[in-house]
Amino acid sequence: MSNYFNKVLYIAPNYKRKGGIASVLKQYEVFLGKNFNFCSSIYFQNIWLSTLAFPINVLIIFIKLITTPSIEIVHIHGSADGSFYRKYIIYLLCKKVFRKRLIYHIHASHYNLFYENSSSFIKKRVQYLINNCDQVIALSEEWLEYFEKTFNPQKIDVLENIVPRTETKTIKKENKKIKILFLGRIGKRKGIFDLLDCINENKLLFDDTIDLFVGGDGQIKLLKEKIDEFNLSNVHFMGWTDGVKKEELLQNSDILILPSYNEGLPISILEAMSYGLPIIATNVGGIPRVLKDGKNGILIEPNNIEQIKDAINVYIQNPELIKKHGDESLLLVKPYYPESVFLKLQTIYNNI
Repeated sequence: MSNYFNKVLYIAPNYKRKGGIASVLKQYEVFLGKNFNFCSSIYFQNIWLSTLAFPINVLIIFIKLITTPSIEIVHIHGSADGSFYRKYIIYLLCKKVFRKRLIYHIHASHYNLFYENSSSFIKKRVQYLINNCDQVIALSEEWLEYFEKTFNPQKIDVLENIVPRTETKTIKKENKKIKILFLGRIGKRKGIFDLLDCINENKLLFDDTIDLFVGGDGQIKLLKEKIDEFNLSNVHFMGWTDGVKKEELLQNSDILILPSYNEGLPISILEAMSYGLPIIATNVGGIPRVLKDGKNGILIEPNNIEQIKDAINVYIQNPELIKKHGDESLLLVKPYYPESVFLKLQTIYNNI
């Protein structure tokens, strides 16, 4: 494998920070070891500091390509909005100046909205990048269909997000409240406030039957205000969760819930599946590819509080389904383990 991967330069946001792309790149580093060539497109969590430092990042990429002529492929991990503008500049440098093979790996959960709401000038830039790079990578068949329908990519494939294999598995403890876990950015898009509204409106049902643990960053102040306003004693904010803290939450939870409005393919869902958790999530983006309704969880529609309530109640009324659906999650997540993803990625590199 090293004959392929040591000829690739990965460009993405600093993977020591927070976010889905960062989670993916951490697994690349673990799996590839010394063959992992990486340059940051942005370094700081603060967007203003990152914008000011962006020319330095471009200079570092320039120096890397000058000093490492063995690099043949540049694999860019990008999103929408500001990420696109930065990656477009990097694309021009790598493709037009250094003549490298270029892969544009699109992680955005709302790339369609970004494109449709952009000016005609920006739309032409998006078209130019997607149509002229050597390979586009989408996170799911649904996104692949969107890119093929909207653009004319030279080559496009689906590559699953990657999740580490874990030997641990959650076992439901009898006679305990069901522990539901939410992992994601705190904000409207992930549906956390719909979830709080649902718990508030159904206190008689949920007060003595569930505990909700919320891990993430974002609109933390608003989240805490809602919890206090609704007096939700069974909702517990855990802050940003990573490393051992996240592992402990996944190990001790019964169900993962993610009522998002739009998504690519959430890492949090794959991580939860690798711990043998059933999933309650919305029918958006690539989620239906990993969440099979009634098999390893329950699909709901965005902004539907009644469906959130009904889905949770299924597990309250039928606790035996927690283990049954969790076992199915363990089976369905196998294609997302490193050995499967990197074998597919090696084929993509070979083909271009």
